[in-house]
This record gives sequence, structure tokens and C-alpha cells, in this order.
Amino acid sequence: MFEGFEELSDRNFYDSAIAGEKPSVVLLTTPDNPQNKKFYDVLLKFQRLYGDKINFFYLDVSKNTSAEDLGVFDFPTVLYFRDTMELERHDYLPSEEEVERAIRRLLRL
Repeated sequence: MFEGFEELSDRNFYDSAIAGEKPSVVLLTTPDNPQNKKFYDVLLKFQRLYGDKINFFYLDVSKNTSAEDLGVFDFPTVLYFRDTMELERHDYLPSEEEVERAIRRLLRL
């Protein structure tokens, strides 16, 4: 669905995204959401720039419940994790500048 992004499930969400070796960006969404393309287009630039340093994932919330555990009820939403901590959340369409700030925080730049 999102080229360059690995699909997550409830089974691997914690180990891969939250506690993974690299920081991660996770797009939580439903497959038919009309906002998906806009979110993806903003994030894709950063996936191409930082894909070797940050893992990029997506989670289909119509098949998984991890979003509820994280208190996310508006979709799409982007979460940013490093060292088992959520550092940032965008439950609206973020600007490139907002994503860049979040990415720089993930990488401690």
C-alpha cells in the first residue's frame, strides 16, 4: 500500500516500531482513507532521505488494535518512536517542516 514502508501488525508493532534498533515513523491508517496519499507524499521524501537511519512503517487499523492501545482514534496519524518512547505525534496532515523537526528529534540532530 505504501511503497518503502513496511507493514506492521499487532504481533510485531512493539518489537519493530517502539523497541526497534532504529528510530521509527509509523503511519496509522485505514486503507480507504482519502487523506492517505497526502500523508504518504509528505513522508516519502523523508523515507528516501533517512530510510537507512529510520524505519518507516504503516499499520492498517481496520485489521489491528494497537492504535487503541496508544490512544489514537483519528486516522491517518503519524507517530515517531525512539528508545521505546513516543517523541512526536501528528494527528493532522503535517507540513514538511513539522516532519523534518520530528525526524531531526528522532536522530538527535
